Amino acid sequence: MASVITRQGKRVEVISQNDLRSPVNQGTYVRAYCHIHGSDHQRSLSIRRSSGWGHCFNAACDAVVLVAEWNPSVAARLLHGQEQDVVASHVATFSWPQQQRLPLALQPMLLHVVEPPLPWQQDELHGLARVERQMTKALLRSQRAQAYLAGRGIPLSFAHDAGVGYLPPVMLSHVPAHQSLLQRWAARMVFPLATPTEQGYIGRSLWGWQPGMDENMHKAVLERYEGKSAARRWMKTKPAGWFSVPFEQLAPRLILVEGAFDRLTLLAAGFDRREVVALVGTALQIEWLPPQVHSVVLALDGDQGGQEAARRMADQLRQEGFAAEICLPSADSWGKDWNERWRRIGREGIQPLRAFCPALRTA
Repeated sequence: MASVITRQGKRVEVISQNDLRSPVNQGTYVRAYCHIHGSDHQRSLSIRRSSGWGHCFNAACDAVVLVAEWNPSVAARLLHGQEQDVVASHVATFSWPQQQRLPLALQPMLLHVVEPPLPWQQDELHGLARVERQMTKALLRSQRAQAYLAGRGIPLSFAHDAGVGYLPPVMLSHVPAHQSLLQRWAARMVFPLATPTEQGYIGRSLWGWQPGMDENMHKAVLERYEGKSAARRWMKTKPAGWFSVPFEQLAPRLILVEGAFDRLTLLAAGFDRREVVALVGTALQIEWLPPQVHSVVLALDGDQGGQEAARRMADQLRQEGFAAEICLPSADSWGKDWNERWRRIGREGIQPLRAFCPALRTA
């Protein structure tokens, strides 16, 4: 067991599952006698199995614990922070057998507790995973999907290389086992999403779109049919994640954008795929950043919401020891996000970011 104190002044007891005394399952939680204060009358230690985080409800103890085997990446951050004197104090050495030794990480960061997906959400996720290969092939065959990409200024090859797919309604007839599950994903471009441990998907509806429509015109069409599943512009699985390469492949310096098409825009403009991450509506969970990442450029939308979010994220990143810079689209009439600017005026639209990040440019 190791006791560490984070930069926020929170004390965390990093424990092993072998430390748990007489654990019992109670739904999504595990209850155990608290070995920290030595309780023997009730199981006051309650731990969420999906995240590894727990708490002792004994008022005299009030310990916050993390079971290392249930959340190894965050445990590694805490323990490595201890080695780098990031924490203020520690107690007994936390020893692991060689085959279980944890990887190094950079900064201690408490994990957001995420509710586990419901059974139908798990089935939907598995259904999409089973047809992922067919969806990527369908993108190469669909004139409609390719016309939509062209309207966005995205070459087909970049979308395909990034794992983007398309689910034409006709495909559902060939997968009867998943037809009802995936019905609401029909006529959507589907983007793969990554988390540190799982994969998700997000889908952009092409329902009602016609060649010649820009993003705002299509949005107006969809809004007229509010409440209709097919008319929801974006739809995500649970878990979701970020649109990026697998986390272990991310570059040391990242560019964070908001939308999936913003990422494809930067890839088409010559930025390396390892360096651009799209949040696609998922929170900036700093504990997701892998050990090799040390700095982040926040290139969010240029509207008021994007400006406020960029400032907030920059503060959070700096508090956790990351270098953070902000580069938003210019305040002009050419669009608030990188894809709109790219579609309307080409490379000139993303010149502020190209000038800000010359080391990340590849073309």
